[in-house]
Amino acid sequence: MKQEHLVKLKKFVSLGGEGINLAQSLLCLVALGEKSSIVHNNRKAKRAFYGLRRYKFVRHVKESNVDKYVITQKGENKLQEILIDEVVIQSQKKWDGKWRLVIYDLPIRFKKARNAFRWKLKDLGFFQFQKSAWIYPYTCEKEILFVADFFGVRQHIEILEVNKLLHDKKLKAHFNL
Repeated sequence: MKQEHLVKLKKFVSLGGEGINLAQSLLCLVALGEKSSIVHNNRKAKRAFYGLRRYKFVRHVKESNVDKYVITQKGENKLQEILIDEVVIQSQKKWDGKWRLVIYDLPIRFKKARNAFRWKLKDLGFFQFQKSAWIYPYTCEKEILFVADFFGVRQHIEILEVNKLLHDKKLKAHFNL
């Protein structure tokens, strides 16, 4: 797992991982290399951990006579799904007067990724400016690049910072600016 994803994961878990279930929490702990004693003392946790092993999200390894669990590629994919659902863009108190325009031109073979990327932009609060162009008033490059990486479309998107739009009244009203 990429270091930047581990940092996001650690922050997510430290904030309580609101909205995720026990199995997802355990998967996060395995990915971070943290051993949780809750599994040994809690029947529900044991059952959830058994499910993680059964569905091959984690696997057992023995290193220097120490039992250890590591996350599999399938488990990493599941973690990224958890992280992508948690991506939000923090709105700033004061608008800097710049628009962030995300444009993309995805080949036909990326149809599912295109739809998923578009739905995530909508979920993040973007306004559809044109067919493959979405706009947002606040800094969002880091979050959009994370989403684009997740869907494997980073090379097909562009993020523009625009100082002036000819007709921005509708946009200002939409974003309450």
